[in-house]
Amino acid sequence: MKHYVIRNLNDLTLLLGRYRNLPDVYLGEMLVYSKLITPVQLKEALKQQEGDPSKHLGQLLIERGWATTDQVNIALAQKLGIPFVRIQDFHVDNDVLHRLPPDVIMQNNILPLAEINGKLIVAVENPFNYTVAEAMRFNSKTPVEMVMAAGQEISVAINRYFSQVDESEALEDLDLDVVADSAMPRDNMSAHLIEAEAQKKPVVRLLNAIIVQAISRSASDINIRPEKDRVNVYYRVDGRMQFSRTLSKSLLPAVVSRVKIIGQMDIAERRLPQDGHARITRNDRNIDLRISVIPTVNGESVVIRVLDKSVGVKPLEELGFRAKDLDLIRQLLDRPQGMILVTGPTGSGKSTTLYALLREVKKSNPHILTVEDPVEYDMEGVEQVQISMAKGYTFAEALKHFLRHDPDVIMVGEIRDEETAHIANKAALTGHLVFSTLHTNDAASTVTRLVDMGVEPYLLSTTLMCVIAQRLIRLNCPKCKAVEQIAPYLYSSLSLGEKEVFYRGAGCYHCSYSGYKGRMSVCELLHITPSVAQRINEKGTYQSILDAGLAQGMTRLMDNALVLAREGKTSIEEVLSVRTD
Repeated sequence: MKHYVIRNLNDLTLLLGRYRNLPDVYLGEMLVYSKLITPVQLKEALKQQEGDPSKHLGQLLIERGWATTDQVNIALAQKLGIPFVRIQDFHVDNDVLHRLPPDVIMQNNILPLAEINGKLIVAVENPFNYTVAEAMRFNSKTPVEMVMAAGQEISVAINRYFSQVDESEALEDLDLDVVADSAMPRDNMSAHLIEAEAQKKPVVRLLNAIIVQAISRSASDINIRPEKDRVNVYYRVDGRMQFSRTLSKSLLPAVVSRVKIIGQMDIAERRLPQDGHARITRNDRNIDLRISVIPTVNGESVVIRVLDKSVGVKPLEELGFRAKDLDLIRQLLDRPQGMILVTGPTGSGKSTTLYALLREVKKSNPHILTVEDPVEYDMEGVEQVQISMAKGYTFAEALKHFLRHDPDVIMVGEIRDEETAHIANKAALTGHLVFSTLHTNDAASTVTRLVDMGVEPYLLSTTLMCVIAQRLIRLNCPKCKAVEQIAPYLYSSLSLGEKEVFYRGAGCYHCSYSGYKGRMSVCELLHITPSVAQRINEKGTYQSILDAGLAQGMTRLMDNALVLAREGKTSIEEVLSVRTD
């Protein structure tokens, strides 16, 4: 039977009901029959699945790059006899949209599309989730028929529709009792009253919906920001803020208190900053939440860092290193002792690089100890320790114990102070391979920063093997890539050729109209060769160390980003975002 990809309501009405389940046909066989994969690829994927039964065959094929998500979803829809729908071509009537509560829609990443022949047609990513099916039937009070759609398309559509919903209308849908009159001073509200409001189901469901939507959109951070008369919710996606929704200002105390409850913080304390941690499980994925709450003149502001532990550790070759830099890193990893530092601002991918280095050295089965805040990824065969500032268990304190625990490799999440810097340097000097991070702008400034922290130059020049300074840049959306308009002065300041053409995403449905889809790292690698070590020994300035690195072939951050722009992978706008001079 031929399978159609449905793109509008008319097609859905005509074709709905014509699909039939194909129980005797396997997904892999359908993909082979459609010539989307080869029999050899299917055999290899099935063999891998035997060793890891928790992964679906389609997921394995996508991870290996043998099939796209769309191809797998369309084949699965055909096997199940379910229509596959392109959400971006649908216009959903407001009445249909509100047949299900907004929090149910956002928590489960589903979208009502239409009501046909007495049935509510709902787009879902996973038709096997029977709990969601029951929730849809219960809330809609009508028969529900599921159609399949890409999860990302559903998420984008949800954001488009619900960011435009009137605030009072959304509150009515949530059946939420207002905590207090907006004119009432929040400080006059008793702690037990706010806690009671925070425990109410509508507030719990609202915060859950905000978190789940962040996960479905692959956001790295959730920002709940109080303004004078409202509360705005933003997600950081691919390194940039995206507006999500507006909440009533009267909801702020209850929502913040709910955040504090899950983060095990003091809900009565509203005048001092607080930090907390929480872990949630969704679809068998463990996701850590790092929570920061600070008081502002408009109320308490919340930032939640979302760390998906199921994403896994990337291999070094997937991080964007140039071939010569990758070869050098692997040579340095073969050494039994020394220190490799990864630097950059918050959110530049330092932890991902650290874990990739650990994955590489783990191949030779050394004894690896890590101290982190928090432990971001679980690694088999690695002993991972989390610090506890409240108990006085700091990076420096953990390192002192590590040196008596027979390690070969030590990973320190971050060098924050003079004591940690000294102990990490001592560990590298006494026969250990040490990895860590530092917050500096570029590779050369890392050396001067460590010297300023009190590390003796003659010791640093002996232990430090290389510094990797990096940033994450956004990649152009392949669906809407267009010629980028560049200001004339940039051609001279960036030494661009007059006839060079560069590209930038224009913005489309697939990239949430941002023009970018995904990110990759760019870096500069300062190898501590004898000439660079000599400059360090001589207490050389930042400029002298930079000059020594450039003289031996180091390529700066912006120059590496410019290579990607010339290949059409990113824009000049992104190149300028990593400029350090």
